[in-house]
Amino acid sequence: MTIKIADANRAISAALEKAAELKELISVTVCDSAGHLIAHQRMDGVLAWATHFSIGKAIASAECGIPSGDPIPHLPHRPLTAVVTGTGAPDIHRRGGLPIFRRGKVVGGVGVSGATTNELDEVCAKAAVEALKR
Repeated sequence: MTIKIADANRAISAALEKAAELKELISVTVCDSAGHLIAHQRMDGVLAWATHFSIGKAIASAECGIPSGDPIPHLPHRPLTAVVTGTGAPDIHRRGGLPIFRRGKVVGGVGVSGATTNELDEVCAKAAVEALKR
């Protein structure tokens, strides 16, 4: 089970709408459970580094199945994300990334960065996850 591009785009749209409502600029990323990028968008005017952080937060939340800002639990010897992180993808454990679940299993993650605080990044990520529940 994976996230389809239409679902990823719906999640991204919800995050961007929430950011606009909050008058924030963000970068938002959706990845699958192995950390592979499905979709990404960066709002006009957001700093370029936000892309790196949104990708890393998405990967971190998919890797652990918990919000990227939560304390890191013991990980399996070789998490599914090991291939992407081993080849240089970021793995960033700061607030702003949330796992995406389907039928009780982690199928991916959404990461947001660029807002004025990590807490606001997480608010936008939450809007993305909620959009997938509808």
